[in-house]
Amino acid sequence: MKYVAHLVSFITNLAKWISFSTLIIMVPLVTYFSISRSLGYPVVGDIEIVQFSMVILIMGSLAYTEATGAHISISVLADRFPAKVQLALDFMAQFLTILFCFIVCWAFIVKINFGQTSDLLNLSFVPFKIFLVICFIGWALEAMVKFIQNVEDYKTAVKGK
Repeated sequence: MKYVAHLVSFITNLAKWISFSTLIIMVPLVTYFSISRSLGYPVVGDIEIVQFSMVILIMGSLAYTEATGAHISISVLADRFPAKVQLALDFMAQFLTILFCFIVCWAFIVKINFGQTSDLLNLSFVPFKIFLVICFIGWALEAMVKFIQNVEDYKTAVKGK
C-alpha cells in the first residue's frame, strides 16, 4: 500500500507542478495579449493558447484538490446527519468520483482522434487529451486512497467499540 500511495503522490505532484507552471506562464501571456489587443495589435492564436492553458491548469489541479480536500463540499446538510450517514455519504461520494473519473478516461481513450487539431494554430489535441487522462487517473487514484483510508478508519472505529 505504501508504494501505491507513493506512486499516487508522484502523479499528483507532477500534475500539480505542471499546472502551477502553466499558471505562472499564463499570467504574463494574458497580460501581454490584453495590452497588445487594446493597442490594436492582437496576437494571432491568443484565445487558443489561453484555452489550452486553461485545460492544463484545471486538469492538473484535480488530483491535488482531492488530495488536500480543498474541493467544494456542501456540509450544511451533511454535518447534521448522524455519523453513520455521513460515513455512508462519504463512501458513496468517493465511489462516484472514482467511477466518474474512469468513465471520462475510458471515453477519451476510446474516442481519441490523432488527426484532430485546433482551428487556427493547428495544435494537435492528442497531448492535451493524454494529459487529461493522466490527470483523471490521478484524481481517481487519490479518491481510492481516501476511500481505503476511510475503510481502515471505519474498521478501527468498529473494533474500538
